[in-house]
Amino acid sequence: MVLVHFAKTGLKHLTDLEGMYSGQTAMLVGGAPSLREQPIDLLSQRGVITMAMNNAATHFRPTMWVSGDRPQCYDPQILMDATILKFAPASQAQVDIKKPKCKYHAVPNILFYMQEDNVPWDEYLAQRNTVPWYNNTLFVGIHILYRLGFRRIILAGSDFGFGSSGRMYAHETALGSMEQKWNLDLYNSQVRELRLLKPVFERAGLTLLDSSKNSRISQVYEHITLEKAVEMCLEPFPPEPMDSKELPHCSKFAPDSIQERIAKWPGHQVIGAPIPVIQLPGEMQSVL
Repeated sequence: MVLVHFAKTGLKHLTDLEGMYSGQTAMLVGGAPSLREQPIDLLSQRGVITMAMNNAATHFRPTMWVSGDRPQCYDPQILMDATILKFAPASQAQVDIKKPKCKYHAVPNILFYMQEDNVPWDEYLAQRNTVPWYNNTLFVGIHILYRLGFRRIILAGSDFGFGSSGRMYAHETALGSMEQKWNLDLYNSQVRELRLLKPVFERAGLTLLDSSKNSRISQVYEHITLEKAVEMCLEPFPPEPMDSKELPHCSKFAPDSIQERIAKWPGHQVIGAPIPVIQLPGEMQSVL
């Protein structure tokens, strides 16, 4: 999977993150209305890797973000958050953004993928330079996460329909009837294809689970709680921080002294510093 990064001058640089997260678990999070009914604060824990789809990132700060539409469709705070690694279609890289006023490729920490139409479903997860494009962000997200090395992906916030309140998203929108029909047609197609894709995922060694509150794919994929999903993400992560007093100083592994190393710096001489005496409780501080 070849990704494109733009320098400030507009020069393109190619990068490949294939297998960077080998063997890890990631949560792929959509913006279904029920997302607000779940403890999404758990997604912010250290060690939990999340990829938010589209404006789902307005509800929490994800590790990664993936999109498939023009930048005007997204909250500028998502686009300008330099802490989020973002993936967007290369076909939109030159689009002008009004807030902030810049090209899409100028937003921080963003990589662009190249879309490919008409990829057969049985080749969906095959290694390629492009990302299969089926006119939605969900299948882009699954493919990118798989290529990054994730072999267990847990969906969240993906109800594929209206919420109990009649809304389609966890955030406020102003969708008309035709826009709602667009979404419903897409959701129904996604559910059908996801059900049919399970053998493809199994052959590729990918386990897909769903922690969405109102899952429509639980007949095919295991349905778990969001709490269980976070627990699975944290399986390889140390449960407690290590006592910092047990962390060795780098000098323990050095074959020579710091004075000898500093002496190799260009244009500098070693400046001797007094060696501090460690002050014990109740003792006066002194130096040699």
